Amino acid sequence: MTTLFNNTHDALTFAFNYSSQQYAISPMAKLALQGVGAGASNGRGKGLVALDGAAQAGMILAEIERLPSVQRACITARYAIRTAECKCCGSEGLSEDYRNAIGNLRELCSSQVTGMSLRIMRETIIRAFYERRISILKKAEELRIAKSTVYDQKRLIWGWLSKVDAEAQNLIADKLQVMVESLV
Repeated sequence: MTTLFNNTHDALTFAFNYSSQQYAISPMAKLALQGVGAGASNGRGKGLVALDGAAQAGMILAEIERLPSVQRACITARYAIRTAECKCCGSEGLSEDYRNAIGNLRELCSSQVTGMSLRIMRETIIRAFYERRISILKKAEELRIAKSTVYDQKRLIWGWLSKVDAEAQNLIADKLQVMVESLV
């Protein structure tokens, strides 16, 4: 049996990045790209374009939808496209999938933080877990929150996220095992 992906990461990356704008390449275009000579390559793709690609991406995304909400949010936060162009103004912002996943994690992790916790600070800490370029200290300065408080919240939230994110990775790996051949 031939597998479509080398590992779970490849399968999830494919599913979240699959564009409905893709289309099958025509036979003439294949000839033009490959050349007609003796050394022409037949390609190494697995045919995941057009309806085949959409179906495969859909099957992977359906497995993600079956996960418990916290694990689904972790997988989406890790693999979804993070930025997208706004439909009304054309400016760049967070994609809807990514924004929703971060928002869900922000609310789910509120029980992990004791004392007063600002939603925007929790969200920044969660985004920093998935996007290493996010500055927690910069946001803390903007919100006038003590460094020690922010570091304490970060320790608690990242500890919780590490646990649930690892669980999510294991759950989805089990579900996608049929499509994926693990690299050993």
